[in-house]
Amino acid sequence: MIQVVPETLADLGSATTPTIWGPVLAWTLLALPLWVFLKRTDRLHPLAEYRLSQVLLAALPISIAAVGIVDLLPASPAPPLLPDASVLMLPPVESTTTPPPGGTWRWHHATGALTVLALAVGAYELARLGGDAVALGRVRDRVLPATLPTLQEELDRLRDRLDIRRPVRVCATSNTAVPVTLGGRRPVILVPKRLTEAPDAFRMTLHHELVHIRRWDDVAQFVERVVAALFAVHPLVSRLRRRIDGARERACDAAVLADEQAPTGDYARLLATFADGSGPRRLGALSLSESPSSLKDRLSAMQSSSPSLLSTRLPLVATLVAGGLALTLGVVACSDSVAPSASTDNPTATESSSASAKDGKVFMVVEDPPELVGGMSALQESISYPEVAKEAGIEGRVIVQFIVDENGAVTNPTVTRSVQEELDQAALNAVKAQEFEPGQQDGEAVKVQLSLPVTFRVPDDSGTTSSHQPTAEPRGNSATAGLDAFHFERGSPVIDRKTREPLHRNVSPPKLAQKDGREGRARVDFAINSAGQATNPRISNERTGLDSPPDLLAQSALRAVEDVTFTSEGRDGFSGQQVGVAFQFRLPEEKV
Repeated sequence: MIQVVPETLADLGSATTPTIWGPVLAWTLLALPLWVFLKRTDRLHPLAEYRLSQVLLAALPISIAAVGIVDLLPASPAPPLLPDASVLMLPPVESTTTPPPGGTWRWHHATGALTVLALAVGAYELARLGGDAVALGRVRDRVLPATLPTLQEELDRLRDRLDIRRPVRVCATSNTAVPVTLGGRRPVILVPKRLTEAPDAFRMTLHHELVHIRRWDDVAQFVERVVAALFAVHPLVSRLRRRIDGARERACDAAVLADEQAPTGDYARLLATFADGSGPRRLGALSLSESPSSLKDRLSAMQSSSPSLLSTRLPLVATLVAGGLALTLGVVACSDSVAPSASTDNPTATESSSASAKDGKVFMVVEDPPELVGGMSALQESISYPEVAKEAGIEGRVIVQFIVDENGAVTNPTVTRSVQEELDQAALNAVKAQEFEPGQQDGEAVKVQLSLPVTFRVPDDSGTTSSHQPTAEPRGNSATAGLDAFHFERGSPVIDRKTREPLHRNVSPPKLAQKDGREGRARVDFAINSAGQATNPRISNERTGLDSPPDLLAQSALRAVEDVTFTSEGRDGFSGQQVGVAFQFRLPEEKV
């Protein structure tokens, strides 16, 4: 159980790093300078500051979604590599599942723990947000009957002048010391009762709150709170949300003063009366209320004589669109998960590189071949046996072909012999992380094409790295797998006993299939060429429950056939004859 927790955290960290935390880090690096600029400048129009801050926050979830969409797009076709036979072969490298020393924590574990923390904090904040929404509904039900006709008439007059389509109600109450707008489809404006005795103050207050409603600030604030809850562990997100709240009030102040029916001095005195007040508690989900903490900034903005940038509609819209696109595309470009070579959907996809065969001559044989920096041990340390493949008991030999350019960098890596998606990707990742001393021809560094075999083997119970397990024992306390039957064409040579023994030895019951309770019969059909190699092996669905070639039992049967050189009884050899080999997989017998 203790070992399961670190493995789960590592898996969670590996899964969320390219899809969540990579984009979050890229957004942070790009958004931080913009946030500092918005914080320090006083030349932007309040509405421009408000909208730019909103775009900055919205770019975070939009960028993460964009990275996920781009990651799902098919990779572009890779330039063709030269034939396998014309490349230098490096010595084979073998990877086993020997685990690191116990208790070793890596950055994947830390990322996984951070993901768990983010989920827990996000769930808590969303629960609080839901509680605020419920409280808002209860307050709305209590205050609706308190609507006064005279107050409603003044509000309707202002609503028509501001061209607001949504029905709005106004209520005077002694339960709040500052104006509060309860948002939604039918907003309700709560004002302190004392304002009903001052018509000018009451009118300016309604004007301010109606500007919020006209701009749909109540809905925008709810979306901002959801985003802030989801990314509550990010300190910049919470700071940005608070800045948006302040900029929203300053933008409404500017709209009220621009109407030329509210004297600046009277409006400033009105704001001062709200300095020591606060709205009803637990209405933060959809309510808009005056914030005493932002009063100083609002008064300073009203008295500022600096020219306001982006005060007209067209330049502001153009800036918002350009800024939003630039920030989103910047995050996508900076995220490792969108690189075509790292796509987990197609591990054999190659990287497009300036070192392709089109850009210069690629040598297959040179006077001084490339040398691996750090030797083969460096490559051995870079190979990580995928946990999924290890649990499934998947083994095999992956061959990676690539080009070492004039600078010693690995370019155009591709899998020329595949075993399984996870193993293919692990081999590709290990090769791409290497550096070489470039190959030399006539004293000059040149591009050289190489091929590297990587063998993955699961250690057996004794600690050795044998890729096969004997399976001839009768069915008992352990799962077994072995030959069941041969199928030959009429007149085809018969496979001799020397071949049958390695076939029987090569097939093994996958561990993950045992855990899932899978057993049955899998048949592999293929042709045998003149060299005795199986060509075009495929699964013939003979057993009930065999899902597809990616089925665990099917993979084990396919690997057993691919690793055998077939010989026949008698003098006649194979020359393309079709053969079928059936394997039987059995689970341990249950004790009664």
